[in-house]
Amino acid sequence: MHTNTHPLVRHLARPALVATLLAGALAGQAQAQTAATFLGYKTTVPAGWVSGTPSSSMRLAEYKVPGAAGSVPVEVVVYFFGPGQGGSPEANLERWKSQFSNPAGGAVPELVAHETVRGMPYTIAEYRGTYARGMGNGSSADAARPDHILMAVVAETPKGTLFFQCFGPSAAMTTQRAACLSFAKGLTP
Repeated sequence: MHTNTHPLVRHLARPALVATLLAGALAGQAQAQTAATFLGYKTTVPAGWVSGTPSSSMRLAEYKVPGAAGSVPVEVVVYFFGPGQGGSPEANLERWKSQFSNPAGGAVPELVAHETVRGMPYTIAEYRGTYARGMGNGSSADAARPDHILMAVVAETPKGTLFFQCFGPSAAMTTQRAACLSFAKGLTP
């Protein structure tokens, strides 16, 4: 049996179908995001981030952001060393910069911004180059990772300083930059 539907009815039905499909997709995306709480402050974990078990007591949370098959994932770590612990933002900036080098082995430029978000001071730093991640002045040269980015955010909350680090291959970090900032700067009481 064939029904002849007026063209105006067919035209009006399409936007309703599109709206229904879009609403379903957005609901699925919202469900994929979860909340995280650090020192009593809540933030939203971006969709696609996979939570892992923190590898030390100084790490409040660890996430991986999987990329293409066979690629190195972006890693996100949230640190808290205790009230009044962890060093000043300036001392951390110096240490993080020392963990990077350019192809000739020299220092890399440092991008640093200072903001106040919901009354809390934030220091945001970004480094790009060969990353010798580790405590102190980095890890051994054979463990260094070329063409990496570290975005570090220091959030000085009234309850203590939180350190957010997002790092990984430059291309992957470029796509995750906004999500990392939103995660760190999204702290609300």
